[in-house]
Amino acid sequence: MEHVLDAASVHHDWDRGLEPALSIASGDVVHAELRMTAHEQLAEGATAADVTFDADRLYHLAGPIRVEGARPGDTLRVDVLELEPGEWGWVAILPGLGLLADDFPDPMVRTYSLREPGVAEIAPGVRIPTAPFLGTMGVHPGEPAKVSAMPPHRGAGNIDNRHLTAGSTLWLPVWCDGALFSCGDPHAAQGDGEVCVTGIECPMRATLRFTVEPRTIGAPRFQTAGRLLSVSEDAGHLGTMGIHADLMEGARIAVREMIALLGAEHGLDPVDAYVACSLAGDLKILEIVDAGTWNVGFTMPRSILP
Repeated sequence: MEHVLDAASVHHDWDRGLEPALSIASGDVVHAELRMTAHEQLAEGATAADVTFDADRLYHLAGPIRVEGARPGDTLRVDVLELEPGEWGWVAILPGLGLLADDFPDPMVRTYSLREPGVAEIAPGVRIPTAPFLGTMGVHPGEPAKVSAMPPHRGAGNIDNRHLTAGSTLWLPVWCDGALFSCGDPHAAQGDGEVCVTGIECPMRATLRFTVEPRTIGAPRFQTAGRLLSVSEDAGHLGTMGIHADLMEGARIAVREMIALLGAEHGLDPVDAYVACSLAGDLKILEIVDAGTWNVGFTMPRSILP
């Protein structure tokens, strides 16, 4: 059976006391019109001077969806069938947030048109392919009864896993009766790490199928629709490394070096380069076996650059 989730059925926290917006059977399909993060808090063309974000209403999660027969100890399979982004999206650098918060203390908001299918131009000549996914998908974690929409939890939630595109599957451990699934935070594009604090935030039309599996898993799992990298590898990648005893500092070094590289060799100003890192670059742990020192890599597909 197929269902349409009321677009106005949104909530801003994980709350076990909420009435389900929809009750479905295992195997059913749900169509949903999902609001962008910061819905109605900014308009296309906005800059940082135009926006005051309401942190308590930043995330507009659709649901919760009750899946009949789901019990604690079961697994909820979520097949991502279709994802269609809206006409525009936004990106931001927010004071105190992001991997390089000390390097970028000033707020920045930009909007990008998504009207050209499959691509977004984020700076002159810098065109990245879109790869829509939902930044938040999950079930209620069971305890406590009310949980913030950020950060992720044992039921998944705000996982920002860019590989959950159409054709992928997500498996979630069930922690309470009915599973109580919610989703939102749609992104048109993002790199692994989401280093500047946002992807391209946008509205999304989503179609998902839900199946209860009578087995127990210890943590969320997923299967991709194809290879992990959604950006063409044909032209190769630029890469930097951050070698340090602290994982976060190694990540900072790698991203700072990529920003410097993009400026020196491709003419991007630091803000454009930082945004490009968040939307198209990937953080990777290249080496972990030398006890006490990490090698964190950061790669950028050459195909997006002018």
